Amino acid sequence: MKLPLSLAVAGPAARAELPALAAAAGLVVLRVGAVLVRPWPLALAVDHALGPKPTANPVAVLGLAAAGSVVLSAVIGLLDMASLRTVEGAAERIGASLRATMFQRTMTRSLRWHDRMRSGELVSRLTTDVGRLLDAVVAVTTSFLPDAVMLVGVLALLVAFDPELALIGLAVAPVLGVLAVRQRRRIRAAQQDARTESGRLAGATTDLLRNVRAVQAFGRIDRAAAIFGTRNRAVLDVELRAIDVDARWTPMADIVLAIGAAIVLVIGGRHVLSGALTVGQLLVVLAYLRDLYSPVRGLTRLSVVLAKAGASAARVREVLDCDEAVEDRYDARPAPRLHTGIRFEQISFGYEPGRPVLDHFDLDIAAGETVCLLGPSGIGKSTTLHLLLRLYDVDAGRILIDGVDLRDCDQRSLRDRFAFVPQDPWLLDATIAENIAFGNQNATRAGVVAAGRSALVDEFADRLPFGYDTPLGESGVRLSGGQRRRVALARAAVSSAPMVLLDEPTASLDPVSAAAVINAIRTTTAHRTVLLVTHDRDLAAIADRVVTLDHQLAGRR
Repeated sequence: MKLPLSLAVAGPAARAELPALAAAAGLVVLRVGAVLVRPWPLALAVDHALGPKPTANPVAVLGLAAAGSVVLSAVIGLLDMASLRTVEGAAERIGASLRATMFQRTMTRSLRWHDRMRSGELVSRLTTDVGRLLDAVVAVTTSFLPDAVMLVGVLALLVAFDPELALIGLAVAPVLGVLAVRQRRRIRAAQQDARTESGRLAGATTDLLRNVRAVQAFGRIDRAAAIFGTRNRAVLDVELRAIDVDARWTPMADIVLAIGAAIVLVIGGRHVLSGALTVGQLLVVLAYLRDLYSPVRGLTRLSVVLAKAGASAARVREVLDCDEAVEDRYDARPAPRLHTGIRFEQISFGYEPGRPVLDHFDLDIAAGETVCLLGPSGIGKSTTLHLLLRLYDVDAGRILIDGVDLRDCDQRSLRDRFAFVPQDPWLLDATIAENIAFGNQNATRAGVVAAGRSALVDEFADRLPFGYDTPLGESGVRLSGGQRRRVALARAAVSSAPMVLLDEPTASLDPVSAAAVINAIRTTTAHRTVLLVTHDRDLAAIADRVVTLDHQLAGRR
């Protein structure tokens, strides 16, 4: 039997929680047993205390029946509590594990994949879609298993009481089964549309919130609201359609079950009149019939939960199964320490097929040398940095570090050889010290402060409320552009990497800020190999050698 997609996707993360899920399953089975006993105190009271021939002490019988009902209700409640706590706790741990696996997966996928996948969409899959999968795990443990056991137990008891009534009561089940299968297909399709639109809304919202300053600066709040409104209305429309599809199921199921109960009441009443059943026994049969229909209804409702989870599972699996990544070779070795230099040898690369950014590009960089790449935008200057870091693999040619092809090196050791300062000096929503320490997993407080001093971070950090322990806000919003770049330079300085890659470190800065950054670069890159990308002639002047790239990609040195 094929597992539902949601359970198949959650399965690997659920293995560690199998003991907890098994314990929860045992508790729900015990609860089913208590529920099956629950009608008997009522039958005892009706037949032996309230019937035409009561026992010698009907009050005692009533008291015993009442006490039995209370005890059974308490036991059922405690078992409910214990099973729910156990399965919900297991589900949350499964969710945490699944989210961690998905996050790790996204962090190792190629940038080509990330270029297509919006960050808001990924957040939606990591949160909402994983939550839907957990709903399925909980439902199977707390609904499917007890409902299946209840169905078998009630059916066996009904057959023991009156086979004819059992057969009549069960006759509606095939009808419900057919309706449930049809309904599940419709709900699955509706939920797939809803999850797709929800992901688009998350993506649009993330973009707008991340760029709220630009929205306000351009005075386009109305435009942002219109973009959000379009996506929001699309989500509302598909969610309402999904709700409508789901809601249609409730009356159909209730009507079919009510018809079955009505027929049993008529036939069972005739059996009481003929003396084949007592009134108490008929009440037990009707109670069991209710308990029979409850799992039947629950199992059909479970198909709805699994349909919703299945739509989310497909989106989660798309992330987990993605193999689009820059992979290490099976015999990859640690990258050399850069004693002789870097060589770009007949490199060709394009972000899209048939549109090369670099074509047969050659460049030699000696160890300890500072090389500057100049040229117009789009010529491939930043691309050379990305290729050195193996964020992308070359389409042709090879890049050598101390004579070793980068593709023969494991990625982690390779990237340890470089300190990278990107054009957008992204910062974490953390303190200055924490942002600097991000450049070296072994950074000490003294090392962080020393790196900050070399990058001239001291000049502004000392004026902040908590110095190096001042929180910077999202993307370092509390700092100016020049200050953010100096923190990014300090992050490179704290690294022990022998080579520094700088991508437009003075872009969009005023002359004073640019001069401060250039001074910081001189200090932080002393005695290191540097590859510098810039349009700034003043910054280019610090290089030992300047390489100019043109549109014919003839910048070969």
